[in-house]
Amino acid sequence: MSPRTMVYFALAFLLSSVPLRAQELTEQEVLRRFAVESPQVLSLKARVEEVRAGAQGRSLAPNPSVNYSREDAFGSKEDYLLIQQSLPVNGRLGFLRQAGTAAVNVQGQEAAYRLLQLRFYLRLAFYELVLAQDRKQIISYAIIELQEVVRILREREREGESALFDRLRAERELADIESEQVAAEASLAEARAKLAGVFAPGTEPDSLKVKGSLQSEQPLPGLPELVARALEVRADYKAKESQLEQFQFERRAAERQRIPDPLVGAGFKKVSVAGASDTGYQLSFTLPIPLFNRGQTEAAQARFAHERTQAERQSLRQHIATDVKAAYASVLLRRRNANEYGRGLQEKGAELARIAKAAYQDGEQKILELLDAYRVKLQSQLRLLEFQGLAKRAEIELDRAIGEEVTP
Repeated sequence: MSPRTMVYFALAFLLSSVPLRAQELTEQEVLRRFAVESPQVLSLKARVEEVRAGAQGRSLAPNPSVNYSREDAFGSKEDYLLIQQSLPVNGRLGFLRQAGTAAVNVQGQEAAYRLLQLRFYLRLAFYELVLAQDRKQIISYAIIELQEVVRILREREREGESALFDRLRAERELADIESEQVAAEASLAEARAKLAGVFAPGTEPDSLKVKGSLQSEQPLPGLPELVARALEVRADYKAKESQLEQFQFERRAAERQRIPDPLVGAGFKKVSVAGASDTGYQLSFTLPIPLFNRGQTEAAQARFAHERTQAERQSLRQHIATDVKAAYASVLLRRRNANEYGRGLQEKGAELARIAKAAYQDGEQKILELLDAYRVKLQSQLRLLEFQGLAKRAEIELDRAIGEEVTP
């Protein structure tokens, strides 16, 4: 083996031994991947096509029928061939066709609404993972700071400048924060598993890493504008409107059963007697009499379904307005809380830890005050992260209430 070949093998071995870094996915990349990989998306699309196929079948013209018979008695043979066709002249099929189109629209809008709900769930899972990653990072930074304090205390203890209690107390504080890191890693694993569950089967949760920010400076439109927009774009509300059209056409199609569709037939007849034969034609015309069933039951069902859907639509309209108002107020409150807390932390949090560290070094404070400052700093950062996560969740809930993404 040549030296160059040996170098190539060595490089290949080294590259294969280096673990691959998980790809960082943005929110839009996660949503695009979901649209391609998720079995739920395929199920929703198939459901729409299923309803479309069923609607087309209801509006097809009836099939013709062919009847052949043969009679043989006392040396006389007779053959009959008759073709019959029902003529859809009452217009019922046209109304059924329009009702089917409305039914497909209903299913399409319901599928769109369901898909939007899945996207909102996915966005919540995405930012839950962002929150878990940021929490782990903040705790990791706190551990690094305390590790440095412990290292300094150990050196001072060996030089006789620090008490044993200070080192033991700092190590105890470090152990407590390291236990919080374990909990943060568990939350991170759960968030990754939840996000992986919406992708294609077999997606490894450990391979998921996201890139995003919990902070949002997107200004909100006015509340009346958002309520009007929700009533315009909410797919479940539009589905109710399409349902009203569907039941109207269903009722009109049922009422057309009062007008019977005639059944016409044409054929020929062949008669053979004592070696002689003759042929002739045959015509028939049948008109059903709508004496008992005139479509009154189907018409009543469609009428009551129309009334029920009108009431549901009105109730949904009120619910949408209330939902948007509540979500809007929650976003304003959560954002204000996160912003005010963040400004206070930025002004005082780091300064408190710096002052406590300087005071401890000058002998003005004990180790407990220093560790308390570090603990307050960590808890404040985690609290701010929690407030930002709640604000982001409120924004996504507002998008869900409106029916489209207005706070990306």
